[in-house]
Amino acid sequence: MRWRVTMAAVLGIAALPVPAQAAAVDVVAAVRRLEAQGSPVKIFQHASVAWPRDSRLDELPRGYCKGGSSDPNLTGMARLGPGGVVAADVKRSMLWDNCSLQFLREDAAGGDRRAGDLARVGLAALRVRSVGGVLYGAGPAYGGTSWAKIGKAPGGAALYGDQIIDAFDLGTLRALVASASSSRPGSAVHDADDRAVKKTWSYRGTTTFGKLFAMSKPFRTMLGGRLDPRYRAITVFWGIATDLTGKPIVVQAVWRPGTGYPAESVAVSTRFSWDVKASITAPRTGRTARDPYGDDVVDLFRS
Repeated sequence: MRWRVTMAAVLGIAALPVPAQAAAVDVVAAVRRLEAQGSPVKIFQHASVAWPRDSRLDELPRGYCKGGSSDPNLTGMARLGPGGVVAADVKRSMLWDNCSLQFLREDAAGGDRRAGDLARVGLAALRVRSVGGVLYGAGPAYGGTSWAKIGKAPGGAALYGDQIIDAFDLGTLRALVASASSSRPGSAVHDADDRAVKKTWSYRGTTTFGKLFAMSKPFRTMLGGRLDPRYRAITVFWGIATDLTGKPIVVQAVWRPGTGYPAESVAVSTRFSWDVKASITAPRTGRTARDPYGDDVVDLFRS
């Protein structure tokens, strides 16, 4: 019951009185229209991750670990089309504090590939683009500042990996809305340009990794097609806030599995602006690269 009481706070949605509205907003119909129109969308995303405590911290002087954040930020553009996101171009950044970076380098020297990739990821912003069924990357984790071809991937591959709720996949969206514990007028939210959208509709609910895996093809793709049975029961609190035409403005997902898991808690908030123009094309590239191992938050829960 404690989770249920604090759910509004967990999702960052204030429990304030809101004006009554005659009829519910239909977010599924709105997303279907946006896909038919090939609508572009601007994105701002922040993920907050609580990592298990590293015992090596106990050996360091008090105040030694300063600066940085292991919380990934993402900004960019996407375009919708048949089936959801058909192209995305984003910049992703995270800046490790000096202690975390030191530990990652130590682990990498011991042969930990994921630690080595994360150390490179934390040194500079990365560019990732998915278009035409191909994923491209640029930045230290991809071997240089020029674009490299990574391989075949869905159109939304650049956008998802920290955010596990794909609100532009109609199958996922229908299933979430059908199971929502709350569908009602909402309080003000802010779009990707930090502009207040005062009149909103709010959908909220809970699911589990196991249920999301069953209902959401994009989530299955993120996990490489297999969900470790240990993670099936992890509870996910989700929220979708729309404007009064049904266009998604904020999508949130929170899961807190606790100690003994690769991440003890994760909270991801993705904001959208719709009055934009975007042209996302395949970059010129003469080289190939591999995707960083363990770069995305969801990679922690891959088998």
